[in-house]
Amino acid sequence: VSDLHLFSNRSTGNRIMPELREKVRNTHTLVLGGDIFDFKWSTHESDEKSVEMAMEWIEDLMRENGECEFHYILGNHDSRPEFVQQLEALASRHPNFAWHRYFARLDQCLFLHGDVADGPLDHSRLDSRREKFERMKKKTGLWHVAYDMAIHARLHRLAVLSIREMVVLRRVKKYVEKIGHGQVEGVTDVYFGHTHIELDGIHYEGLFFHNGGAAIRGMRFRIVETTLAAPASVRA
Repeated sequence: VSDLHLFSNRSTGNRIMPELREKVRNTHTLVLGGDIFDFKWSTHESDEKSVEMAMEWIEDLMRENGECEFHYILGNHDSRPEFVQQLEALASRHPNFAWHRYFARLDQCLFLHGDVADGPLDHSRLDSRREKFERMKKKTGLWHVAYDMAIHARLHRLAVLSIREMVVLRRVKKYVEKIGHGQVEGVTDVYFGHTHIELDGIHYEGLFFHNGGAAIRGMRFRIVETTLAAPASVRA
């Protein structure tokens, strides 16, 4: 599950919560693939409140199934340092929770947020882009109105579709090979978000790529399922 963009007034993420809770109750592994929360466009009154509500959301979901393994991968909308500190604290309290800055390799599957598709593939420059994004002032007031108008006019959909799927797949594939988790290393399936383009098992140069889209008005979205061992093997 990725790109719920919770706290943004454009998010439709709350609509899928009954389905998500049911799946958590009946699974052994859940990957939260980044941009679950949208701190930049949050409607909460402060960053502190947004982080507090984000942690409550995660812990509430974890209570649905104490045996489930939870993996949280940072995205560009939820990599705020204060949030990362809380994720670290949560991982120290719960052995079934782990967070990952860039990716998670579970069995034959690789999970990442997908913002490597936007620019250079090395982690230092990815960090720089995320930090720059985090330094941007939280959008309020008329910014929300203007963005809502763009969503209503489907301008966001046009912007997403202008990113050619093949370019995205080529960049993501190059990244997974760069970090040593490509086809040669036994990966068969790559799961990512960020681009908001729904992909249902697209085969490209030896790998299958999956993207559930985005829980944003006007976008297609689905919870993506896969098959992992119980428990799944975690590789760095």
